[in-house]
Amino acid sequence: MIPVRYLVVARALSDAINNGQYPVGSLLPTEFELSEMYQVSRHTVRAAIARLQEQGLVSRKKRVGTRVTSSTAQQGYSQALASLSDLAHLAQTQTREIKTVEHFIAELSVAKALGLEPGRKYFRVSSIRTDSEHPGQPICWTDVYAPEEYAAVIPLAKERKGVLIAAIIEMEFGQTISTVEQRVEAVLLTETLAQVLNSPAGEPALQITRIYRDQDNQMMARSVTIHPRERFTLVMQIARENI
Repeated sequence: MIPVRYLVVARALSDAINNGQYPVGSLLPTEFELSEMYQVSRHTVRAAIARLQEQGLVSRKKRVGTRVTSSTAQQGYSQALASLSDLAHLAQTQTREIKTVEHFIAELSVAKALGLEPGRKYFRVSSIRTDSEHPGQPICWTDVYAPEEYAAVIPLAKERKGVLIAAIIEMEFGQTISTVEQRVEAVLLTETLAQVLNSPAGEPALQITRIYRDQDNQMMARSVTIHPRERFTLVMQIARENI
């Protein structure tokens, strides 16, 4: 299998960091410079840098650049999320494998639990995400809920395995993702999920719920993702406001 281009760039940069070409504390070349250096698009460079972030090798800061934070990759997956662009990059570095699709009407109890509208038709896409370098260890299980009127994106989600379902809805239906609400909480892996994710049942896990809202503040999609604890670290940067 021919390696995905961003993985080739990420590996080259990782090797350069490991051998001291880019020491800890230094800045990597700009996206434009890396594009010229490796003869790839800036889109590919961004995906490669996202991979380095997952490995804990670099951090990004607006108007500063990409700084080397470690010379050796961390175990598991570390992802800095500060924007919609970061979420898109995260999806690009992983592959979605859809397991089940369900169409349903949200009964009162289900609607209350998931923040859906009672009596409205929805669909749920359940999938696992894997990393190309660790196919035997799924990164997470994700349930994506969306209104039935967006059901045309289901076959597209099967084709575009590295694109967020909410982003596909945005592209295909002329919507705009205006905000993403995110909630993170600790849960325990159920027997069923433990088997799918190849992780011990009853172990702590990270559950991330994201609600994607359009320009009218209406829910476009809701995702519930569960990561085994040793395979994902969520990193958020908090900056001091100017007073």
